[in-house]
Amino acid sequence: MKKYEGIVNCTNEEYHAEKKHYSSSNLKMLLDDPADFYKYKIEGKTKEYSTNTLNAFAEGTYAHSLILEPHMIDKEFRFFNGFRKQGKDWEAFKNDPANEGFVLMSKSQKKKVENWVKSYEARKKDIDLIKGGEPELTLFGDLMGLPIKVRADYLNADVGYLADVKTTASPSDVDSFKYTVDSFKYELSAALYLMMFEKHFGKKLDFYFVVLGKRDSSCEIFKLSEEKRAEGEAKIMQAIEIYKKCKKTGIWSLPGASSNDNIDLDSEYEILEI
Repeated sequence: MKKYEGIVNCTNEEYHAEKKHYSSSNLKMLLDDPADFYKYKIEGKTKEYSTNTLNAFAEGTYAHSLILEPHMIDKEFRFFNGFRKQGKDWEAFKNDPANEGFVLMSKSQKKKVENWVKSYEARKKDIDLIKGGEPELTLFGDLMGLPIKVRADYLNADVGYLADVKTTASPSDVDSFKYTVDSFKYELSAALYLMMFEKHFGKKLDFYFVVLGKRDSSCEIFKLSEEKRAEGEAKIMQAIEIYKKCKKTGIWSLPGASSNDNIDLDSEYEILEI
C-alpha cells in the first residue's frame, strides 16, 4: 500500500484510483452542483462520456506525453494503423488482450496531435519551460481540514514555477484563452496547485499555461496573474465552505443547481485531470 502523504511517486492511474483526497475537479464539481459531487465522489458512481469526448481525452493525453514524458509513450499507448476507429480491423485491435490498459489511438489522431506538438517545439527556442524540473509530480496534503491531491504537469522548484499543458479547440490568443480559463475554472486549478506546492516547498511559485491550439496548430504561453490567482483562491474557499455545509446538513444541493450530466463538449476532456 502506498502512503499518500507529501510528494508521492505514483502513476496517473494510481492517482485517479486514490479516493480519500479531493482534487481540483472535485472542488469545481462542488461549485457547479454538490449533488454531482455526492454521486460521483462520495457514492463512487461512474460518469459516462461520449466517444467524441473519450477521443479528445486520448488526444490530450498523448499531447501531454509527447511534451512531458516521451519515454512513457511505448508503455502507455498503442497505435492503430487505420485512420478511423471503425470496421473489423479496429474491433480486433481494440479487443486484442495485448492492448488492454493502453490508450488506443488511430493513425489520424496520432498525426493530428503530433502536428499540435510541433508548434510547441518551435516555441521552445524562445521559452522552454519543460526543463530542469520534474514532470507529473503528485502531492497529497491538507487544506483547511480537507485532504487534497494535486498532480502538476511540470514543476521546476529551483527556478520557482509550475507549467500546465492545455489543448483547446478554441483559438489560443489571449482574449480567447481568458474565456476558456473562465469556462473551465482553470484559475481554480492553478491556484490550488500553487497553494499546495508553495506550502510544501516553502517558497513562492509562478504558474504558466502552455496552450496548444487545435484548430491552427498554434502554441501560446501565458502566465497566471495575481488577480486571476486571487479569483481562483476565492473559488477554492467557496467550494470548501459548500462542502463543509453540505456534510454538516447532509443536504448535497444548492438552490437552483442543475446536473451537468448531459453536457457533452468536444473539449470536455480538459475538465478531467490529465
